[in-house]
Amino acid sequence: MAVDFKALRDDLREHEKRVLAAEKAGGISVLKEKEAERKRVARADERLVQIHQCANQERREEKEGDDINWLMYYFGVDSGVVDPFWYEFTHQQRDMIESFGDAIKFGGDQAVAASRGEGKTTVLERLIIKYTLQGELKYCVLFQATGALADNSLDTVKSAIDENDRLYADYPEVCCCVRALNSTPQRATFQIAKGKRHDNDEPFTHVSTQFKWCGQEVILPKVPGSPSSGAIIATRGLDASVRGLKRKGLRPQLAAIDDPDTEKTARSREQAEKLEDRIDKAIGGLGSQQKPIARIMLSTIQSTISCAYKFTDVMEKPSWKGKRFRYLITPPDRGDLWDEYVQRRADDFRNYSQGKSTDKHCRQSHKFFLDHRVEMEAGAVVANPNRYNGTELPDGTRIEECALQHYYNQVARTSQEAVSTEYDNDPPEETGLVDSGISARTVQLKLSGYERGIVPPDCPVVTQGIDVKKTGLHWVIKAWRPDATNYVIDYGFYETHGTTYGSDEGVERAVYAAVIGRMEQLREANYTNSSGAPADVNLTMIDSGWQTPTIYQACLALGIGYYPAKGHGKSNGCATMSYSAARKESERCQPGDGWRMDWQETPDGRGVWLVNCDTDRWKGFEHARWLTPDGKAGAGYIYGSMTDTERYYIEKRLPQQSIEHHGFARHITSEIEVETMVRGYLRRVWKVKTGRVQNHWLDASYLSDVAAALLDVSVLRAPAAEKEESKPAVISSGTARDTASRW
Repeated sequence: MAVDFKALRDDLREHEKRVLAAEKAGGISVLKEKEAERKRVARADERLVQIHQCANQERREEKEGDDINWLMYYFGVDSGVVDPFWYEFTHQQRDMIESFGDAIKFGGDQAVAASRGEGKTTVLERLIIKYTLQGELKYCVLFQATGALADNSLDTVKSAIDENDRLYADYPEVCCCVRALNSTPQRATFQIAKGKRHDNDEPFTHVSTQFKWCGQEVILPKVPGSPSSGAIIATRGLDASVRGLKRKGLRPQLAAIDDPDTEKTARSREQAEKLEDRIDKAIGGLGSQQKPIARIMLSTIQSTISCAYKFTDVMEKPSWKGKRFRYLITPPDRGDLWDEYVQRRADDFRNYSQGKSTDKHCRQSHKFFLDHRVEMEAGAVVANPNRYNGTELPDGTRIEECALQHYYNQVARTSQEAVSTEYDNDPPEETGLVDSGISARTVQLKLSGYERGIVPPDCPVVTQGIDVKKTGLHWVIKAWRPDATNYVIDYGFYETHGTTYGSDEGVERAVYAAVIGRMEQLREANYTNSSGAPADVNLTMIDSGWQTPTIYQACLALGIGYYPAKGHGKSNGCATMSYSAARKESERCQPGDGWRMDWQETPDGRGVWLVNCDTDRWKGFEHARWLTPDGKAGAGYIYGSMTDTERYYIEKRLPQQSIEHHGFARHITSEIEVETMVRGYLRRVWKVKTGRVQNHWLDASYLSDVAAALLDVSVLRAPAAEKEESKPAVISSGTARDTASRW
């Protein structure tokens, strides 16, 4: 039987009408309407936030004018935060704060390595809050090594805003909206606000705040007149995709990269290079067309392989303006007492573990410190005197460390290498294949005793080698005696301007200008010999393996005494070539021992002499100079004199960064000659040592050696004192090497 749905609907409507009439007659419908209205009002009250006025506008503006004052007031001990700043900032911390503020306000890159636990992350997070609240930072991304760590960082920022009583008083346009959520972030979607504008005190009412307080990013409330309206603080892990970050038409202004290294990147050069590529390319390209993104990197250096080590190396990454802060700035005078203290503390641990003692708090070693405290602290300088722990013992005795004692307690607990790495950002030399035994310390110990720029006596030859890279020129200047005893009188880096990362646009002009600019800088150097007479560079060799035509043109423009050079050999992947002096000389070829000059045509028809070098031979020659004992023919030295502090560092094999020429020495020793099987044959080749990827001063230095060889400097040559007249060979840029004017 068919069902009449129309009739059923009509019956239902009639029934509803009768029910409604009955309720009206009994007053029930009025009560329902009142209840519904009451609920609507209650829901509206829950959504509505009354934003009070700023408690003290003058104070807010005054504090915003000084980062340190702002941090100490809004995050001091009375601010209500869990982890307040409880002591005045140290010199290092002030330096960090200034560097962070400059990067946020003016852009650019800043890399900082500080000891673990120094508070660098907390300082940066709270500075980001400051500049976001005052409207200067509209979009910031916090990067951590992993996504989980990044989420924790955002939670810290949210808690700092939500729980801070002083921010709540002076920044109500944000804090009132956040506190009104009552730990229910979903309410942010429906929240409305009323109050008075911060900028002109005009009232507003029932305005949707449209903010977000959960997920991978927070969007601050869109309150009329608020400087931070709609500002975004986002987080990402470096292990996730970071390209193309864009939110509501905004691109990130700041990338805050906190501890980017993991165990993999700190131990694997391949993984470190991948992370470096991500930071340089993916994150470096997040900005807008008109304004590139500013980047701040915080780190504690884990190894010489790590990205933190690279990005804080001003020679390798000059644009990052790297800063490495130490815990122990100056070691104590009585290192022997601290050695004994560390040994005693280790004995305390050992005796307790073996049941020979019931003292698990190292009272004996602590008593030794108290008995000798004045002597043990003499001469020492620590970056932060507030870094110490206190222990309350069951008997009521309190063992109170000082910051210096805390440092050596960590040495006893772990090792000097671990503390040098985690606290002083000075990881130990990486061990690996070693053949000759050369090390950075070997180079650092070979000090000449002469000041920078002084040519020692009996050194009539001065040469310069230049290694050319896109970012700039590494150069080394050496003074030579006829027996190849040589002195590095100066070295440095000349930055190239006008190049763009990831693009070769304009690179030729930039490199050409850099070479010419370096020579102008050289003319102003005013090198002198030991008697004060001017000393000129006789011959300069410029690497032309990259941007070859550009280097040719630069050498032609500079004229006599400037030659392009190119390395050949197994170590740099180039084909070997014959350098035998027995080869027949011609107008277009001049062979020598380990080098050969070949005439190269240039587009303008002038031509230039190219010096082809045996890379393997000259790198071996370079290392042999540093390993030659003092006083012997061919010994190598570098300018400067050793201080007592540096001597102590070297003798104790303590951190090297405070010793002069640390960076230069690491470049020189970045490669070693090893035996390896190549196509079934045992070959001697040059390889990069573990943790060494920078060898630019090594290349520049051996080019300076080749230049000296062209001027007839030789280890087997008699000293200059045995010659009545000694002068360098004259080399013309327009003809073959003049072999007539020898020593």
